[in-house]
Amino acid sequence: MRVEGNRPIRSTATRRGDRVGGSGNFAEALGGEPVSAPATAAPPTGIGALFALQEVGDSTAERRKAMARASYILDRLGDLQLGLLTGAIDRQSLADLAASARAARGATADPGLQGVLNEIELRAAVELAKLSAAL
Repeated sequence: MRVEGNRPIRSTATRRGDRVGGSGNFAEALGGEPVSAPATAAPPTGIGALFALQEVGDSTAERRKAMARASYILDRLGDLQLGLLTGAIDRQSLADLAASARAARGATADPGLQGVLNEIELRAAVELAKLSAAL
């Protein structure tokens, strides 16, 4: 968009002599009938409606659960990485990681995320197999 010039702003002059009626009563100036007071809201018909409203899930609760699952899996992956570096892998931590990946895979419909969760579960199973073979 191109600005062609800098035009001065003109103020609109208000004329006080152009009042309709002059009495200041707006409803009379419109010529309508007086409006009655608004009706009060009806009370809820039953407690069941309130419970139904509370049970409706929202997207933020689902997102919060997904973030908590992701954080837990990332923590378990960090434990696995530390265990691989130090040479001391906890068997229970690996089992928890595999179970978490399995549960999270069932909760998502994204094929890319399911692929990543499959790889995490496979890695945990391989490390568990290595630990079993070493004993």
